[in-house]
Amino acid sequence: MTRHFNKQKEAAEQWKGPICPKIRKKVLKNTDLANTCYALPAGKGIFEVQDRNFKYIVDINAKHCDCRRWDLTGIPCSHAISSLRYQRINAESVLPVCYSVQAFSNAYEFNIWPCQDTAKWEKTNGPHVKPAVYEKKVGKPTKSRRKAPHEVQGRHGPKISKHGVEMHCKYCNEAGHNQRGCKLKKAGLRPNQQPKKSIQNPEVITTEVQTQSHVESQSQQLLTQVNNAMVSQMFEESSQVTQMNLAPRPLPDNQFVMANKPTARPMPLTTTAKEGKLRATKRKAAGDGPEKRATKKK
Repeated sequence: MTRHFNKQKEAAEQWKGPICPKIRKKVLKNTDLANTCYALPAGKGIFEVQDRNFKYIVDINAKHCDCRRWDLTGIPCSHAISSLRYQRINAESVLPVCYSVQAFSNAYEFNIWPCQDTAKWEKTNGPHVKPAVYEKKVGKPTKSRRKAPHEVQGRHGPKISKHGVEMHCKYCNEAGHNQRGCKLKKAGLRPNQQPKKSIQNPEVITTEVQTQSHVESQSQQLLTQVNNAMVSQMFEESSQVTQMNLAPRPLPDNQFVMANKPTARPMPLTTTAKEGKLRATKRKAAGDGPEKRATKKK
């Protein structure tokens, strides 16, 4: 009730002009932003407005702009104000009636009647209204609200929900299942290996063999009927056993290679070999060290 009275007093005494002060501030802000816009007329109230690197189409008659701020709020945007400037139209004259001071005062025109004292209230035999029964829940009561998915912070920023994402198996990289339900992993097969095909019916196999033998016999009959020397020669060569079907044998040794084999060079004995180690130990035992050999040379 008091708030209702304060709004009546504020609209009647403090506000000046036909538009509410908050709406006027928004219009002035859009007017400042319109300084970066350049309007080009196309005719019949349609303009092409260039704002920095973007272009917008504005229709003054339909009160429409491609940025859709004018369509949603009813307050002309910076592109619309630049177009209205070109036509010498005041931006406040295009505003809807609901943003006027007159509409605001009409909304708060009626008074809220104050209530009487409770002692003067009419008594009824209705049931006594009691507050709801409070039931204490199990566990520690929550003090913080439940956060939205985009508010949960992870190591690399806010976490993104996986709702609607199709899962893929890590084993076979196929969609529609995970690693636990993978058929290839359960069967013990690799991802690139395909399961073996089932054995066909033996009757089908016999029919295939018969058809194949029938085709081969017909081809042989046709080849024998042709009186051509080349075809007959090819047929004879195909019937003979080729060298590719023989078992592999070692190549014969060349006499020149055998006669010119290089002679084996004697390897010098070193201490790494067994014989070299034995000779070194014998020399040490006999006292034939490096100093004694140097004296012998002298």
